[in-house]
Amino acid sequence: MAKLDDLKRFVASNSGSSNLMLDRMGITVDQLEMLIPFIASKCSKLSALSLKNNRLNRLPQNLSLLTSLSSLTLTSNPLTNIVDCAGVLADMDGLRSLSVTIDEEEAVAVPLLIPQLNVLNGNNVRTPGHRKTQQNQNPNRQSSQPLQGRPGRGNTTSDIDLSQISELYNSVKLLYSNGKLLSPSDDRRMTIAFDKHVDAVTSRLKDRRNKLSESYERRTEGLMAKHGMYDICFQEVLGYSETVDQRLGEVLKKIRGIHTGLFQLVPEIVKDTVEATEVRGGERVDELVEELEEMRLELERSEDETGQLLEAAEMLESEAKVNQSEMMKLRKQLKKITAENENMRAELSSTGAVKRAVVIGGQNYRGTIRQDDDNNNSMLALPPPPIRDEKKEESGGGNLQNTQLVEAEQTIRNLTLKQLLAFIEELYASKEKYDKKCAASKLPRETMEQHMYTFLNQRYGLRSLIVDNASAVIKAVNSFHLQENTVAVFGKILRNEIDEEFRFVQKQLKDTVMDLLRVHLKAKHVRKPDDFIHSLAENIEGGVIAVEEWTDIIQYMYNEDDATALGVMLADAARKYNGLRIKELKEAAKRQPRAKSGIDQDLNSKMPYADFVKVLLDFQLLGHDRFLTKFRDRFYEVDKDNNGIINEEEFRMLCSVIGKLTGKGKNAKVVRSEADMQTLLHTADPHNNNHITFSEAVACLSGDIVEMVVDMHSRQQRLKEINIKREQKGMKKMAQGIA
Repeated sequence: MAKLDDLKRFVASNSGSSNLMLDRMGITVDQLEMLIPFIASKCSKLSALSLKNNRLNRLPQNLSLLTSLSSLTLTSNPLTNIVDCAGVLADMDGLRSLSVTIDEEEAVAVPLLIPQLNVLNGNNVRTPGHRKTQQNQNPNRQSSQPLQGRPGRGNTTSDIDLSQISELYNSVKLLYSNGKLLSPSDDRRMTIAFDKHVDAVTSRLKDRRNKLSESYERRTEGLMAKHGMYDICFQEVLGYSETVDQRLGEVLKKIRGIHTGLFQLVPEIVKDTVEATEVRGGERVDELVEELEEMRLELERSEDETGQLLEAAEMLESEAKVNQSEMMKLRKQLKKITAENENMRAELSSTGAVKRAVVIGGQNYRGTIRQDDDNNNSMLALPPPPIRDEKKEESGGGNLQNTQLVEAEQTIRNLTLKQLLAFIEELYASKEKYDKKCAASKLPRETMEQHMYTFLNQRYGLRSLIVDNASAVIKAVNSFHLQENTVAVFGKILRNEIDEEFRFVQKQLKDTVMDLLRVHLKAKHVRKPDDFIHSLAENIEGGVIAVEEWTDIIQYMYNEDDATALGVMLADAARKYNGLRIKELKEAAKRQPRAKSGIDQDLNSKMPYADFVKVLLDFQLLGHDRFLTKFRDRFYEVDKDNNGIINEEEFRMLCSVIGKLTGKGKNAKVVRSEADMQTLLHTADPHNNNHITFSEAVACLSGDIVEMVVDMHSRQQRLKEINIKREQKGMKKMAQGIA
């Protein structure tokens, strides 16, 4: 790391240069903060600064002192929070080019956070639709103003307030630039367009007025010209709305068409009014007055709708920026936590927290005895794990049995659902920690079934207590698996019917449903703040959800067939929820016959949010279980001891039948090279423990499972088509024979 005095001497020696390179000097944030005032005083012509391969984890606030700097290079620095760095860089008005090590999502957000930026990592970020301007400038100052009642245009615009129109046009400019200064090119383009439009309208007004003699005709023509003046503002707003939301642009197009059509009727209405007045001796024509009044009200409504749509567009744009910034902060936090976990693994490996591993138990169990460095006490040998019942229930739960539990079935204590869920959560957390320790120590992983006994052994130590608690858990799983999806998933993981990682898929599904609910509510209440939407979503989460809300969610998440199937399932669930009200509604219908038709609709209109989520989770679990059916059958064909763990030889046998088949009939087989097999083995068993669990096999062969399912589906479709053709040929021959 270079000293501050050495850095100052280097800067002083390059004071006359416009390009200063301070690469690979080990500069820290504190050093750079003290060095910037010196650079600003010595390098007045500095336009490019390079700080590659240093030790900058953030940027000092005084970086904006380099007012002439237009290009900055920060690659290969450990910057931890690009959002904070972007805040510092946004204060540098002259900055146009930036090079920094970031990922793709951050690269999308950086131009939004640093609006004056033109080039990011060598790529141009200033597209024609990108109308951001520099920050910290007066938004009311424009490089060139549109016409504001400029002299020299004669008296044709005496009844048109050009200053008011110009002020409105400037507001449209600020809308394009998000309240800041437009770029010179965009400002010049819009000003020229405004001037040309004003010239065309005033020229037409002058020509038309010279040909008109009646005062009412001249006033009518002036009103039409004023409408034409404002139309340029409407056109620019329409162009901006299409960049924000295409649907918003389509609505505004319709409003503009209605607006223009109404004004085109004005000359005819005025002419008819004058003629009717002359014929009837000046008598007021009520019908024409009503038409004018209706037209005025329609114009007012159109203006109100336009204002509301513009406000909604601005709100959506501001929310997008906030969400982008929050997402990047969360990503940085995730990276930080991941780095801390890696450090903890390294510490555990170096201190030798796990000293030895010994295979224990019978042929149906592979457990470990670990030694604690603090008290030097070894864990007791674990009892054999539960043995799966071969006659599993097709409902998704199945029964878990244990050889020790059958004899003591009458003495097994009952766990409540709350107690079981708490145990499952603790077991999952313990399994994650244990897997990390095994990875750090290069030890084989346990199945969830095995780890439950490891967990109970660590907690109780006594064999009798381990058996009693395991029996209670298994009994509770068999009791509650139909009632609670979390229990059903745990039971299938415990029996090695689905992979352990599927529980994270279920959690992601819950989060996605809640996010989509918020999006639905936001679209329904466009002008409401986020706090209101959040409170509304929380009320629904703790209460009931309406049919239009769950329909919108499932149609977005699933394809047409799955959404239709789920719609039927949700309607049944809603009907069950409202089943207690059927009798009451029928009695009310007898008293009020008109209410009878609303019974079915009312029963399907809402349901508890928890029931709605459970239907989706059960549907997801059923689909995943069916997806793994063929793989599970093949796995247990090679897993001779039926413990959810296979060795290298058995894994090779599994790989020979999992994947896309080549050939037909009995000759169909999966073809793999030895290099591909070695790659799969390294992925499934990286530490060469000759030990691969069911979950590890699913993760390693997930792509091949998809290939197998797709291939089987296509073969079934082809077989179905062949059978249909055979039937058609047989019917044709039969018809010929009859003929």
